[in-house]
Amino acid sequence: MTTSPTTRKPVDQLSAVDLETFPIWEFVSDDGGNEDEDETWVKPVLTQNIPTIGYALCIAAAARLASGAIYPAVLFGDAVDGLVVSGLALLTTEGRVLFHASDAASDTRRALKRLGLAPHDVFPIEFSTRATSAATGAHVFGRWE
Repeated sequence: MTTSPTTRKPVDQLSAVDLETFPIWEFVSDDGGNEDEDETWVKPVLTQNIPTIGYALCIAAAARLASGAIYPAVLFGDAVDGLVVSGLALLTTEGRVLFHASDAASDTRRALKRLGLAPHDVFPIEFSTRATSAATGAHVFGRWE
């Protein structure tokens, strides 16, 4: 995968504009010559296709909550035998709201409180990637329960 080192940034600073410009990002595995970078930094992948094999990816998506509300989102995961999503961040006007597979119930309650919604208004979250799969040429659809 080809990347551009000039647009690296902390993952929590990815914006909807960043994801429109580059729909796929990956966590950096080097320091890129910048001592401020750590394992939370990402860099864009200069392709419009989700690789058939890719690790530590951040992929632009549209997410629809159970209530019907739609948000820009970032999927976190790996592309191995399909896309395996381990987390999902909704990009709201108040900042990002993160749901992760390893979340404790209290983490999920805090995220729901930030959204101001009840669990039945949020889950399941349906998503569609903005980038297409290199393997199928299609967008990837899924659910976050």
